[in-house]
Amino acid sequence: METAARHALGWLLFGNLAGLWLSVLLLWPELGAGEWTYGRWVPVHLNVQLYGWTSLPLVAWLMAIYQVDASRVRRWGAAAVWAWTAALAAGVLHWLHGVTSGKIFLDWKLGSLTAFVLAQGILWLVLALAWWDRAWDWKPLKRWLGLAGLFGLALVPLSLAFASSPTIYPPVDRTTGGPTGSSLLGSTLFVVGLMWLLPRAMGIPGKTKPNPVAPAFFIVSWIVFAITEWIGGSHFDWWQIAAMLLLLPWVWLLPRDWSGRDWPAPCAPWRKAMFFWWGLLVVSGLLMYAPGVLDRLKFTQGLVAHSHLAMAGFTTSFCAHLLVLLTGRPLGGKSTVLVWNAAAFAMVAALATGGWLEGGGPSWMLESPVWRISVFAVRALCGAVMVGVAATWFTRWKSPS
Repeated sequence: METAARHALGWLLFGNLAGLWLSVLLLWPELGAGEWTYGRWVPVHLNVQLYGWTSLPLVAWLMAIYQVDASRVRRWGAAAVWAWTAALAAGVLHWLHGVTSGKIFLDWKLGSLTAFVLAQGILWLVLALAWWDRAWDWKPLKRWLGLAGLFGLALVPLSLAFASSPTIYPPVDRTTGGPTGSSLLGSTLFVVGLMWLLPRAMGIPGKTKPNPVAPAFFIVSWIVFAITEWIGGSHFDWWQIAAMLLLLPWVWLLPRDWSGRDWPAPCAPWRKAMFFWWGLLVVSGLLMYAPGVLDRLKFTQGLVAHSHLAMAGFTTSFCAHLLVLLTGRPLGGKSTVLVWNAAAFAMVAALATGGWLEGGGPSWMLESPVWRISVFAVRALCGAVMVGVAATWFTRWKSPS
């Protein structure tokens, strides 16, 4: 778990550096050198943040669930993390040289795809051997749930290879080019499931009796997803809007569920930040999906703003909370946590403003208005601040806080 945490923080720093470089290129495009253009760096920034900073804390969580560090294959846990990092590094080289599937967040192709599938296979083998070593000391229910989890995880590499194919159409509304409400509901429900599962899988004791409302509503939400996905439609159809509205209760249900748990004290700053971003993410997503609003924002900096809200804000807070919980170490003091989230908020606000202005007319494509240059300048400044914070976290991780 320590190795996974260290690698995750390293990829966070590298991903932020790539993002800062992108923001600089937006201000001074002439700085781009050779074939490593803006378009080559975009998949590097996106995929490093998703498969590095976001995924490796989840890898550490899986190792904790299967008790890899307490098994006879504990040394192989670090090897699996290194294999993951090596595959991601291979991906970076492929993307910088233009070898990509062309699908956002699914850019794996040829050698990089083979390397990443192999890394996932190594991780699965480590988890399976740890289960075989430790499961016989577990209660029967936990033992069989662990086995079922292994069967589910075995499908992930196959699913990745399938979804990365350029012949597979993404889940968007073909008539408008925007997302469907059901696809947004389904993808968000996976996040809801992770957040609901975390305290239970980690054995965080509850201070109150379990509330059956959240599990029941979770099942209802998946049923609605299945129905609306089958019907189809766009953001002009009431049933697709209704599917999105089912996310709103989770703004209240999840914080209420977590507040009934006895969390370690070092988790508190990140837990507060996470639920701030969670509420903002859901509410802003609902507002952006409204007819007229989505049509104005979907191909502008507004989408970039929402992506940063999700990744730099919510996902970073969740991953930081998870690493603190798994390792027992604080990640950053109050000052760096505050600075990171303030810079992320300022960046999101600037990009959202720029996106709204971009959607008002095409004149910005013919000239460089002051407001657009200002947005890019704020983005670069905030990115530089976040790089500094990420560097602090990475360099200080080894020292006790």
